[in-house]
Amino acid sequence: MPDKPQQTAAKKSLVVPKTDVSQDNDKSTRRFVYYMIALIALIVIAGGVLVYWLAGNFVTQTNKNKAQDKTIALLEQKKLDLAELLPNYDAIIAPTNNGRSQKDAILSALPDNDGYKELIAMIEKMGQQSGVLIPSVTRDAVAAADTTAAADQAAALPYQISVTIDGTFAQVQDFIKKTENSARVMDFVTLNITGSTKSGPVTASATFTVYYQLPANINPTEKGLE
Repeated sequence: MPDKPQQTAAKKSLVVPKTDVSQDNDKSTRRFVYYMIALIALIVIAGGVLVYWLAGNFVTQTNKNKAQDKTIALLEQKKLDLAELLPNYDAIIAPTNNGRSQKDAILSALPDNDGYKELIAMIEKMGQQSGVLIPSVTRDAVAAADTTAAADQAAALPYQISVTIDGTFAQVQDFIKKTENSARVMDFVTLNITGSTKSGPVTASATFTVYYQLPANINPTEKGLE
């Protein structure tokens, strides 16, 4: 006998009636899901900003620590260098047998100011030793202006003086030699002589370049650690 065709039962979908309560529940559920998504996104963004801020502060503080470590290392090295130089400084400022220290000799050769009054006194003393008269000592105004303009330089600063000398030729010659051997650093530039150079008196006009150096700037150039 031929088999009878089997009838399959059609699946019926269950239709839930949409009531006011169910619709409110759907809306509440969707709002809750949206709120949760927004909250999660806000938390993720805030977390990213916080991580970025923490990372930036960490890098900044790390660089500060490295800079402070380098500064401390440099200060420690300077401390060691000063400790090594201290005995030499003590030796320089200690008076010698003649009562003068090496510091005094250095300042006499290259003072930390123009030392113009001291220079005039030294010239007059050398003139007395050579037997000549020193009627006048004048300072070159142009050289003085140039010196003022270059006062911020660390090199030795020059200025010129003109000295009038009265005496015999031998006495003038002896005076010039004394200036060349003087404790003060000064260069002999020009010499003009009038009168008899053999036996009679002469008048000479000599020009010298004198040097001095301003005190070194020992103010600290590094900022303190914060």
